[in-house]
Amino acid sequence: MKNKNDIQKSGPILSGLINIFFDMIKHFIKDFDYMRKVKKIDTTAEKFSALEHMIVRLENKINDNWKDIEELKSRLFWGNAINIVLLLVVIYLLI
Repeated sequence: MKNKNDIQKSGPILSGLINIFFDMIKHFIKDFDYMRKVKKIDTTAEKFSALEHMIVRLENKINDNWKDIEELKSRLFWGNAINIVLLLVVIYLLI
């Protein structure tokens, strides 16, 4: 049977390193849990990026609509001009 004196104890440096290692592991686990919870709660950055994306898409649609409106105004102008010329020709031929 072994005495208490026969059992080899680890040095204070080794036991200190082991304690530091386990404290660091515990710290990393707490930090990871905290970051995971904060990410779930703090979604404002994602909401702002989605909102910015929607504004950019809306701006592109508005620009496309302005181009369509300008094209339609041009068509209406030339269509009305041709109708007026044809109406004047018809009136001239009837008189």
